[in-house]
Amino acid sequence: MKTMRYLSWLAIAAMMLAGCSTRITPYYPHGGGSNPGGSTPGGGSGGSQPTTQVNFRTDWNVTYEGRTDLEDANERVEEFLINYTGNHYFFLRTLSDEDFASIYNSEVKDLIEGEVKDLNTIAKNKDIEFTKLDGLYTKKVKTLYLDIMVHGEYNLFLIEVDKDGKPTYNYTKTKIEVVEEDQTYEYKTWLGVWTVSDGYVGYDIEISALENNYLYRVDGWETGPAAGDVQMNQDDDWLQTKLLADGTMSIPIQFIASYDNYEDLGDVDYMFVGTYVESTGEKVDDYEGWEVAYADKDASDNYTLHGGSTEYTVNGQTWTTPYSTMRYSLYSYKDECWQHFHSAVPQFTDKNNRRLSMVRTKASSGVDRTPVHTRNYLRKTQPRQHVSRKMNKR
Repeated sequence: MKTMRYLSWLAIAAMMLAGCSTRITPYYPHGGGSNPGGSTPGGGSGGSQPTTQVNFRTDWNVTYEGRTDLEDANERVEEFLINYTGNHYFFLRTLSDEDFASIYNSEVKDLIEGEVKDLNTIAKNKDIEFTKLDGLYTKKVKTLYLDIMVHGEYNLFLIEVDKDGKPTYNYTKTKIEVVEEDQTYEYKTWLGVWTVSDGYVGYDIEISALENNYLYRVDGWETGPAAGDVQMNQDDDWLQTKLLADGTMSIPIQFIASYDNYEDLGDVDYMFVGTYVESTGEKVDDYEGWEVAYADKDASDNYTLHGGSTEYTVNGQTWTTPYSTMRYSLYSYKDECWQHFHSAVPQFTDKNNRRLSMVRTKASSGVDRTPVHTRNYLRKTQPRQHVSRKMNKR
């Protein structure tokens, strides 16, 4: 059994070869394993003082090299070559023209200040030094491997920031196009509408194409008579899943969006988490990035959703434990606790070998559900609608 991590928060990475290249911590199907986290190597401090005047650096550039296979993982990634000659830190953002316009009014200054502000918020919420954030790199880093991107045109922004988390307003920008492939037979296997159930609670989910041969969009988890309708925002209530090279579909824990001043909960993060039970009997909601479940089929074309597992350490002893369920959750920074919409979620329990049955009920509707945003940034918006107030506080 191997381990798998999903890109967390801002879709960025841990060091691959010190001083040479960086990549996302890769997917390894299917089960528990160590969760090493990651830190960013220190960078030199420059002598120039930050300014509010944006400065396009013609001596920096980012080159998109297309998709490549990771030698130690069951997946493909996007490869970028970086030419950064500054003495601070940098980070990379990918934004479509539509996202750039709708979020930052197509203003580079607004983009820089907004992204750096979000990075500082993350560092504060995680109680770590700014320079220890995943996704901050130095001039030693020449190659980045990021998660597969949805097809379309993107602006690549390489943005410089100093060690104190302040923008220098130096940047460079490149425009690229990601071309979608034709669907393979393996990819088509999972498209359609499925009933997923533990025998007591179940949902009808639709799996539709997000990026051919790599990514799916899943609608319908936690909707229906037992769960009510959309919990947060119709643009956000879907999951991203991934087709692995072995033909299985992997469901990761995932960050979805942030909302400012959400009702009486204050600032919240909207996430899809896995819940496990510690040896003490305490229920824990895991948001750090483990594979929460994966789906496969046997030789008789029986489809099954298997619960994943994770590891945690108590008093120096490491424990491996399975996830008992997976669900949408809100984390309230005001209350410092998780909120759940209801308890009607299928359980990965011992009585069914931690499996949920999957039965295809119809073919894919063919509706284009490709999102306009790529989820590689923190969305700071008010929700359109909050249908359910059946939220369970732990």
